[in-house]
Amino acid sequence: MSCGKEFVETLKKIDYPKADILNGEDFDWLFETVENESFLKWFCGNVSEQNVLSEEELEAFSILQKSGKPILEGAALDEVLKTCKTSDLKTPTLNDKELEKLEDEVRTLQKLKNLKIQRRNKCQLMASVTSHKALRLNAKGGAANKKLKQSQRILNAASAKISNELHTLTDGVAKLLVFCRHSNLGQGTNPLVFLSQFSLEKYLSQEEQSTAALTLYTKKQFFQGVHEVVESSNEENFQLLDLQAPSICDNQEVLEERRLEMARLQLAYICAQHQLIHLKARNLSLKSSIKWAEENLHSLTSKALSTFRRRE
Repeated sequence: MSCGKEFVETLKKIDYPKADILNGEDFDWLFETVENESFLKWFCGNVSEQNVLSEEELEAFSILQKSGKPILEGAALDEVLKTCKTSDLKTPTLNDKELEKLEDEVRTLQKLKNLKIQRRNKCQLMASVTSHKALRLNAKGGAANKKLKQSQRILNAASAKISNELHTLTDGVAKLLVFCRHSNLGQGTNPLVFLSQFSLEKYLSQEEQSTAALTLYTKKQFFQGVHEVVESSNEENFQLLDLQAPSICDNQEVLEERRLEMARLQLAYICAQHQLIHLKARNLSLKSSIKWAEENLHSLTSKALSTFRRRE
């Protein structure tokens, strides 16, 4: 910055009239002489707004002048200023120990202040975290309540369904008990209720009688020992007989009739044996089922009765 600009800036500081419109370069020539340069540099370096009298101070000075009282100037003013400096020196001052003590106290208070500020910041952070956790817990609590209500509705519906099914089951068991009581009352007049309770012995005896009659008929019509050959069910013991051979029978009608009768007898015998085996197996299965049902019916009946008693 040039000396002229610095001079203009100083004038602006002391609120010199129209200092804003002045150009600093126009005052550079004032600093060309040594005498002016030293004064202007002192002026720019020391004069500030503190050296400017306010309007109140100017008005008070004008009133002082008009009052006629003496105004100190020059040597008299210097003497008074020296007296003021002497009185300032006589004022009590703090010693070094007290000053150090006060400085230590200031440092301690500053540390305490910083510590309290840190604690305050930490508490604010913890409060923020706690508030965030509370919001999250509230959200989770709302979701959990919704799930709980849904689960309760599902459980209530399932409970009602199970109750209805249990009621239906108990009604069915009660009806079954009524049927079982009727079937177990006596051996005479009461009819049997279940097909599994009917005996197949009569049917099997009739099948055996039919088989025996068929066997006897074949013995009479053909030859002795054909029953053992057929019952052996071994294909090697069977031989095909050509009924069309002229040495056996010359009449074609008789031959055809015998051939058809033989085919019918063979088919009937095979079917009868198959049905006999199937019925025997079914009879054994039904007997096993009846035995298992009788063993488990008592436990089912006791459970149903206990359920009735609880509901009553």
